[in-house]
Amino acid sequence: MLGEFDIVLVFRAIGVFGFAVYVGVYALLSWRLIGGDSLVYFAGNTVAAALVLMSNFGEFNMALVLIQIFFIAIAMTAMILRLMAESEPIETA
Repeated sequence: MLGEFDIVLVFRAIGVFGFAVYVGVYALLSWRLIGGDSLVYFAGNTVAAALVLMSNFGEFNMALVLIQIFFIAIAMTAMILRLMAESEPIETA
């Protein structure tokens, strides 16, 4: 019905927004506006994966869950490693 609220459509919209974030981050990387080793790249991928994962609440897909959890875990690890490297003092000879 036209007047009814459809939560599945909301979750689909969240997933489409996640897709747009993935595309935006990849475009920035391709156009060399960000580096593949930057926190922005990994943070963007984490946000995109989280949004796509949230969209799964509307229609379950195990493969989608596994892929997005993998992307989140790898990106979070990469961000932690980079932040730890930045906080280490640089020794000069």
